[in-house]
Amino acid sequence: MKYSNQRRNEEAVSAAVATVLLFGGVVSIIGIMLLSLMPIIQELEGSLKRNDMQAQMEIMGHEVTLLSESGLPGDTSQIELIPVSGELRWDRLRGGMWYSASWYEGDTFRIQGALDLDRNIDVRHAESNVQAICYEDMRLGPDRPFIFSPSNQSDSVLVTPKHGLTIPLGPVIIEQDGIEHSLSIGEVKSFDSDTVLKSSHDLVGLQILGDSGVALIPPSKANPATGKGQHWALPLPLGETTIEVFADDDLLIQWQTPDEFGQEAIPQTAAVRIGNSWSKTVNMSKIGLVEIVTDVDAHLMITHGSSGKTSLLGEEGNYYSKHFIAPSNSGKLSFSNPNENAATITWKNGGISVPSNQTIEVEWPPSNIDNASIIESSENVLVQWKLNNSGLNLLPAIDTGQITGLNFIEDGSQSIYNISSEHGDYISKLAKDGNSGVMILEDEGAMRCIAIDQTASGWISTTLPWKSMNGVPEGQIITSWREGDHPASLEITLIGVEGDATHANLATAWAFHISRLTYEFDTSITGLEVAWSAGAIVTNHPELDPTILVGPTDRQGPGPRFSATVPSMHPTKTSVTGSGIMNLDIELSMRESLASTTAYDVRRGWVGPYGDAIASWASSSLETSEDWIINPGRIDLLTDYVGWVPVPTVGPSEAVWHTAGEPIQFNLQISSLDVEISEAST
Repeated sequence: MKYSNQRRNEEAVSAAVATVLLFGGVVSIIGIMLLSLMPIIQELEGSLKRNDMQAQMEIMGHEVTLLSESGLPGDTSQIELIPVSGELRWDRLRGGMWYSASWYEGDTFRIQGALDLDRNIDVRHAESNVQAICYEDMRLGPDRPFIFSPSNQSDSVLVTPKHGLTIPLGPVIIEQDGIEHSLSIGEVKSFDSDTVLKSSHDLVGLQILGDSGVALIPPSKANPATGKGQHWALPLPLGETTIEVFADDDLLIQWQTPDEFGQEAIPQTAAVRIGNSWSKTVNMSKIGLVEIVTDVDAHLMITHGSSGKTSLLGEEGNYYSKHFIAPSNSGKLSFSNPNENAATITWKNGGISVPSNQTIEVEWPPSNIDNASIIESSENVLVQWKLNNSGLNLLPAIDTGQITGLNFIEDGSQSIYNISSEHGDYISKLAKDGNSGVMILEDEGAMRCIAIDQTASGWISTTLPWKSMNGVPEGQIITSWREGDHPASLEITLIGVEGDATHANLATAWAFHISRLTYEFDTSITGLEVAWSAGAIVTNHPELDPTILVGPTDRQGPGPRFSATVPSMHPTKTSVTGSGIMNLDIELSMRESLASTTAYDVRRGWVGPYGDAIASWASSSLETSEDWIINPGRIDLLTDYVGWVPVPTVGPSEAVWHTAGEPIQFNLQISSLDVEISEAST
C-alpha cells in the first residue's frame, strides 16, 4: 500500500474561495454601479447632443433672419447640419403663431383655435358690437398656388404679377388647362375666362366683358383700417382708359405707362367737404401695365369705354358706411338705403333724402363741384358710381359690409348670378346689366365674410368657411393646403362698431402655419428635441421642460415702435429626413408687408408646447419694472415699461405689446422660405 504525501491546505482553499467570491462581489458592485451610472452617462450624452445641435441651429437661425429681413426673392443660403445621433425631420402640424393689431384706441382683438385645422375659431372683442369676421387664405408655403376662377359672365381676364415689398426673381408660372405660361414682372397677359388659373405668385387681374366698364381698383397693399393705398400696378386693355385717384389730402402722383411717365402735385382746396383728385386718360395701343404711386392713402378708379358701374368703398374700409369720398368724373351716383329710417345724404351745398328701402340716383358731380367730394349720410348706405346703365360688379352685403355675406339689396333690372359656399356660410352675388363691364379678379382664397352681430365680453364662437381637416392624415392636410380646401395661413379682419360707424375695420389678425424643423434624440427619456420654429430655437431637454434657447426676433423702439418679420419656413416636396449629414438649401421666395401703420393694441400668440415659455422669455425685463413689482398683473398701472407682457389664458400662450397707452408704430412682414434638405454625398 502506498501513501500519498499530498496534503490539503484548507487555508489556501478558503483564501481562493474568498478571492473568487470577492471578485464576484466586486463585479456585481461594478455592474450595479454601471447600471446606476447609465442614466448619468445618457444625460451627459444628451447634453452633448443638445448643445451641439443648438449651436448648429443658432448658425442656421442667423442665416434665416438675414434672408427674412433683408433678402430679395431668389436669395439663398446653404447650411450643413450634422446630428451626433438622432433624427432631423419636419413637423408641419404643431408649429405656428399669430399676431393681431387693433386700429382704434381702446380696442383689443384676441383669437383662439385659428390653427387647429377644424372649422371652429373663437374671437374676443369686448369693447363693442362685432358685426362680421372676414377670413383670407394667405397661401403661404411651397406648392400652394393662388387659384383664380373667373366668372363665366366675362369674356376674358387680364393679369399681371402683383407688386409687393419685393418681386419674384424669375417669371411667374400660370397654369390653365394643363398648359403653363410664363409671365414676367411688368408683363400683362390675356386669358380666356372659361377655366381656372393657377399661379405661383399672386396676381392683379381684371375680368372684362365687352368693350366698356368701370372698376374701383384695390391697391397693391391696402391700409387694413381703410382699404386705401399708395401704389397700384394694374393691367389695362386696348384703347382709352381714364384713371382717377381721389383722397382727402394733398396728392403727389407719380405715374408710368408703357409709353410715358410723369409726376404731378395737386394741393387740396381749402373748401369745406371737398376732397382732392387727379385724373389722366391713357390710350393703350396694346394691353399693358400702368403704375401709379401716391404719397398719401387714396382710392383709384378706372373707366374704360362709355359705360360701367362700381361700388364705392366707405372711409372705414367697408362698402356699407356713412362716410364716402366720391370721384369727380362725370356720371351718376346711386344711393341705396336698406334701413327702416330715411337716410339724409349731404355734400357741399347739396344733398338728398333717400326713403327707407329705396334707391335714388343723382347726376354727378353737382354743378358747383369740380373735385372729389366728401359725402356724409345719417344712416348706413351703399353708394355706386355709374356711367350709363351697363355694368358688371359684385354686390356688397349689408350684413358684413363686404362683397361676401348673406344679406343683399338687388335691383330688379339686373341679372344676378350667385356663388355659394359649400357650407352655406356666405354667398356672393354678381350683378350684370347689359353686355359690357369690368371688375377685379380675386383668388378663391380672398376675403370670405361671416355675419356675427354679437356683443359679448367673452369669447365669440364662429366658423371658418373652409373644410375641416381635423383628424385627417398629414398628407391629406398638405393636399388641402395646396388645393385651397383649407387655408394655408390666415388673415382675419374684425368688422364692428366704432363711433357712428357700425361696419368699421376694427382690427386684423394674421395666423401662420409654420413648419418646425426638429432634431429628435433620446437620453434616459424619449421624445426630446431641439427645434426651430418661426425664428425661435427651443428644446424640451432635460426632463421634457420647455426651454427657449433663442427667442423670436423683433425690433423695438425708439419709443412706442414695434417691427417684426415672420420667417415662414417650409420644406419642398423633395426634402428628405434622417440622421446623416444634411445639406439645407434655403431660398427666399417672397417677402411681403402685411401692415405698416399706427396700431393701438398689438398681441402675439404661440401655438404648441412652448407658448408659455416664449411669453415668459419675451417679458423677462418686466422684472426691472417698479410698477410691476408693486402692482403685479396690473397692466393699467404699468407706466415704466415698454415691451411684451404675458396675458393669462387657458388657450395658446398670448402676450400684449405694452406702451402705456401710446399709439404703436407697427410694422409686420412675412417672408416665405423654401427649404430643400438633402443627404450630403460621401
